Amino acid sequence: MAISVIGIIVFIPLLLIQYFMHKKTLDPIYFNGKHYSDYELSVFTTFPLLLIKTLGYIKAIVFPNTMRRKFKNNILNRKENPITYLLAWLTMIILICGGIIIINTGISAVFHYSIN
Repeated sequence: MAISVIGIIVFIPLLLIQYFMHKKTLDPIYFNGKHYSDYELSVFTTFPLLLIKTLGYIKAIVFPNTMRRKFKNNILNRKENPITYLLAWLTMIILICGGIIIINTGISAVFHYSIN
């Protein structure tokens, strides 16, 4: 429980910091009609969905091969923006660890209630 609260306290501000960083650096280059449809451009400008757009940028920075269809080359060079690159990796590690914690909690709850 405490790890989940700490993860949320760290993850949400980290995601918001990256949103504002990506809005200045990556949105003018990549968030346009060349890479996204008009529907995606209109949907991803509202509040909760703009964080999903930020997660998409994080995925494209950390795992560039997964976004080759949308972006033909790497969207961020590690040597040009090391802080953004490291923040993206930190966010991805927190997401993966949070997912593992949620899965383990669910499995242990199932076993606990199936025994009793």
